[in-house]
Amino acid sequence: MKAGLLVVAATMAVIGWGMQAKAENPSHLFQLIGTKQCQGCDLSGAQLAGFDLRGADLRDANLAGANLRGANLNEANLVRANLEGAKLPDASLIAAKLHGSNMMGANLTRANLMMARMVIANLEGANLSGANLVGADLESATLLGANLHNTQQSVAAPGIVMLDGVPLATEVMGVNLRDADLTDANLTRANLNWSDLTGAKLDNADVTHAQLQGSNLPEGFQLEATQVGQVGE
Repeated sequence: MKAGLLVVAATMAVIGWGMQAKAENPSHLFQLIGTKQCQGCDLSGAQLAGFDLRGADLRDANLAGANLRGANLNEANLVRANLEGAKLPDASLIAAKLHGSNMMGANLTRANLMMARMVIANLEGANLSGANLVGADLESATLLGANLHNTQQSVAAPGIVMLDGVPLATEVMGVNLRDADLTDANLTRANLNWSDLTGAKLDNADVTHAQLQGSNLPEGFQLEATQVGQVGE
């Protein structure tokens, strides 16, 4: 293990990552890069933009304020991880496990969250503008004031193979938002076709031009007259 970490350290020094890949606890950073096993690690503020962290075990890790722009976190285990204020624009989190994670205020613009599991996750104030949510599970998640403007449902994932060697399934559609709290959320132009919003809270949510074709809506939820003709556009 020590020899492996020394190799990682030397490699980082050679290509300049020693200056870029900083974290609150440097030893935890070396552990993550060398083994992809960093359960409960302190990686707050880590500079990990563009890193390949596929399948990494980051359960209960502290990634608050971390820069993960464009990082590959496909199938990563981020259960109960703290990602508050983390920067994840253009990151790939296909089939990532984010159950119970804290993503309050996180930047997930254009992130690929296809089939990601975010049950009971806290996404209050998070920016998901332009994110791909096809097949994502957000049951009972908190999205108070979150920005879901122009979220997508793209199944275009050519050549992506999961860690078990099975090609990524692309015959998926819809987002599971059952019992999610979307109070004050921005859902303008969000593609939520064939989604499940049963029991979701949509108080003061802006659904202008939202695409809701075939979706299960909360009981008693009424679209305003100005929005009815635009649903599905």
